[in-house]
Amino acid sequence: MNKDIKNILLEYIDLNKYKKFKDTVYKYLDHELSESELERDETDYENKLITLPYMMVGDFNIEEIDADGILLEYFLDMGENPLEYVSFNDLRGRYMGDDIVNLLENSGWFDKYMEDDDAFPQTFRDVEKKGDRFYLVVDRWDDLTQLFTSDDRDFVERIMGEDWAELYDYFEGDWDIDVVDNLNEKSIKHIKDYIKEGDFIGQEIYSMDDEHGHILTEDMVNDTETILRLIDEEDILIELRDELLNQYRWAYEQAGEGELFGNIKDEIEGFLGSEGKWVDVKKEEGINKGIVTSHQLHFDITDIFYKYMIMFMREGSELPGEYHGEYLEMLNEILYETSEMLSTPNMDYYYPDSTKTEEYFNYNIEGNI
Repeated sequence: MNKDIKNILLEYIDLNKYKKFKDTVYKYLDHELSESELERDETDYENKLITLPYMMVGDFNIEEIDADGILLEYFLDMGENPLEYVSFNDLRGRYMGDDIVNLLENSGWFDKYMEDDDAFPQTFRDVEKKGDRFYLVVDRWDDLTQLFTSDDRDFVERIMGEDWAELYDYFEGDWDIDVVDNLNEKSIKHIKDYIKEGDFIGQEIYSMDDEHGHILTEDMVNDTETILRLIDEEDILIELRDELLNQYRWAYEQAGEGELFGNIKDEIEGFLGSEGKWVDVKKEEGINKGIVTSHQLHFDITDIFYKYMIMFMREGSELPGEYHGEYLEMLNEILYETSEMLSTPNMDYYYPDSTKTEEYFNYNIEGNI
């Protein structure tokens, strides 16, 4: 450093007067990066930039991280992207991600370059940019299982997948509590009609007293209390009894899966910040195969897109777009590192809504019996 610059520094170095200090440092940097000074030092621009932070530490009595911060601001004020001169890899070699993010935030780099695809890589395969909006694109709901804790992923995949989850093992339903108490008038009429139209009336029964006889009659079928008791007790109606119990178990499963699907869907949409919307995607497949329409699930993630990229930088000291091909991969890693993985309801204390079970039960009876 020449004598004139040294004298300027001695006169103006005053950390309480930032503008004067900043102007002084900029003059210093102009000088150190000038062609004449580079030639005198027998070095090139790139190598000088490597040594400059260490020179500034000694010449200005500041921390190395402050020197890098000043360098970033210096290039920003010149209208250039500082990461073309002070590489992210170089910063990562010396600082933790939190320090790097603070440098980029405090210097103003984020404000100017965050939306620049070249400066801030955003080439995720599962993200589409439309105007100023970002959309996470997946094929199915169960593609989002990686947002959940590892213990919950199998469960989420079963609930959100295309096949039935079969949450509950076989259980022996209670005839009175599960079947009789959940039948509505329409289903009862449907059951009576089923018996009348079948080959049941006129067959022998054994659970009635002598007064009523031992042959199934239409009057017995028309009496709701009587016929429901006979379905439970008579061998000729045992298949109907078993089918009604099966339809209750199926309704219980449907109600549970439907409610849990809604709960998990709400959890996902609440985190991503938008509702999932199905979008038709048309593409041409091969010669003479025509246009094929498929469906994709789109989420507007504009509100969280940069937030989690920055969080990832803080935790991983990496530019996310350079190390992850998919945004979901990056989310999985950052949620794991910050212990913020999504979770599912505790099945030990979960029972499906009884009203919904009853609704499905009666619907199933009309459709399957």
